[in-house]
Amino acid sequence: MRASGRRVYAINPLAVARFRDRHAVSRKKSDHHDAVVLANILRTDASLHRPLPSDTDLAKAIAVLARAQQDAVWERTRAHNRLRSHLREYYTAILDAFTGKRERLLAREARAILAIAPSPAEAARLTRNRLRSAVTRAGRQRRIEA
Repeated sequence: MRASGRRVYAINPLAVARFRDRHAVSRKKSDHHDAVVLANILRTDASLHRPLPSDTDLAKAIAVLARAQQDAVWERTRAHNRLRSHLREYYTAILDAFTGKRERLLAREARAILAIAPSPAEAARLTRNRLRSAVTRAGRQRRIEA
């Protein structure tokens, strides 16, 4: 609402509840009735309330960055779900190998193994030494033999 140029007022919810009680005895809440109550509060007591100040350029930049970060998280989740869906149809062994792990397919080891063996046929040809070196390069330090 603020981005569209409208003035926004912060009104205490307790004040709204008290004002609502003055105009309706049923204590039933509805969006329409709350909108009327808020409009009447500002109509009758506008001088007692002040509009929120407009955002600074820094606050607007932070909002843009926060939105971009949220979009990136959603996109990463979508990509992970698509990968898991494709692997479920094509390469179930990799899913089975990382089912019990905390990070599952997001683990560095899983990505390292997928990089050196992107298909079930190539996974069947993997040697223990090549697998060990891949997980070591991925950063694993313990339980490499397991």
